[in-house]
Amino acid sequence: PNPQSPMDRIGPETFFFHFPSLLYASGRNLCYLCFQVERKRYPWHNYEYWNSGVFQNKVYPQARCHAESCFLSWFRDWNLFSYKHKYHVTWYLSWSPCPNCAKEILSFLQEYKNVTLSIFTARLYYFWHSDFQVGLQRLCRAGVRVDIMCFEDYKYCWKNFVDHQGMPFQRRNLLKHYRHLARELGKILG
Repeated sequence: PNPQSPMDRIGPETFFFHFPSLLYASGRNLCYLCFQVERKRYPWHNYEYWNSGVFQNKVYPQARCHAESCFLSWFRDWNLFSYKHKYHVTWYLSWSPCPNCAKEILSFLQEYKNVTLSIFTARLYYFWHSDFQVGLQRLCRAGVRVDIMCFEDYKYCWKNFVDHQGMPFQRRNLLKHYRHLARELGKILG
């Protein structure tokens, strides 16, 4: 799929390979972004489900595009979007945003003031580099909720974004370094 077309779901093997909470995840060069968009038509209404899907980053030499950029491009081009309504977007990412994506997200949120964003990530991308930390801090200061995926997030993703074909959710090693990553993110965000 091109950046304008999200997938409906990913396979179980893809989920179990790309989403475990590892400190160092060699060989996992792809980033997956599972998203849900909720819409609130009127201030007195609750948010209601509006759309969902999965984006994967593009790593081809001529057409590089991070998963976050794929989503933002799709959202901007989405004909059903209206400035009259409020939207809440939830992302479940296999990697946290890089500094460039953090800047792009902040620019997007400045442009679309009626959109709020929550990011739940399986892993922290180069969390020991200060520019990656600053990107996450800026997102948080801009009102973006940033957190490490917990058991309930994994279960939710399995149900809504994985083509599990009736196979029950299995925890496996998905939460292997959850506590350590949550502590690291806590230190980064202060």
